[in-house]
Amino acid sequence: MTLPPSFFSELPADIAEAEQASSSLQFVFVKIPVATHAPDRSRRREEKIDLALRAKACGSVSGWGSSLGDAWAYGSSVVEFHRIDIEATDLASSRLVLQQILPALGVPVGTEIHYKLGERDLVDLYGKAGWRLEQVLSDSLPD
Repeated sequence: MTLPPSFFSELPADIAEAEQASSSLQFVFVKIPVATHAPDRSRRREEKIDLALRAKACGSVSGWGSSLGDAWAYGSSVVEFHRIDIEATDLASSRLVLQQILPALGVPVGTEIHYKLGERDLVDLYGKAGWRLEQVLSDSLPD
């Protein structure tokens, strides 16, 4: 695999800059409920999310995956949600980009954006009326 020239121009000049950049990153993840009857569009979503975050220079997608729900009586389980991990360089801008692009990509009601402000674990919840912002993460939230 050949890396594009832009990859090298984006690398920090030295290790100190790299450490400073990594310490300013904030972890964010998006949790998208999966409808068993719907086609899986997650791969296309994560690419578009990554492009949108990079275009605004506020973050990038760092990983993704699917999570299984509770095991059924016979031991099998089904994919319950898709998770997209994000490294945000600007949390407020990253959240705004996500709040705009996720509905445009057709995510279902119940999609969540998880992040931390100070010591508080918060979530932005997507519902029929739009986004409910900065909800305190608790056991009462749907998984």
